[in-house]
Amino acid sequence: MNDYLFLFFLFCLNFVTESLVYCLFVRKNVQNLLLSSLLINAVTWPLANFFYGIYGTFIVIEAFVFLAEIPLIKLLLRLEWRKALVISLTANLTTALLSFLIF
Repeated sequence: MNDYLFLFFLFCLNFVTESLVYCLFVRKNVQNLLLSSLLINAVTWPLANFFYGIYGTFIVIEAFVFLAEIPLIKLLLRLEWRKALVISLTANLTTALLSFLIF
């Protein structure tokens, strides 16, 4: 599998996983949840990969993404800060654990 196809697969896996987490916590308007998840991942996923290439510290990058996604989730899904924090933490822990299984 070429590198770009593999990266696309990883992005899709991340998008689907985080979308499922969003749907578990916010049980309304699935189309809005999917679009929000896509937008959030379109911002944070490339940044995470860029910084991972520079710093190479998985935990630091995951912490950055977790913190960056909180305000994005709050704004796009119109949630309270606490709920946005819980969703971001759950989504990023899930995708981090999944990445450990893959790699």
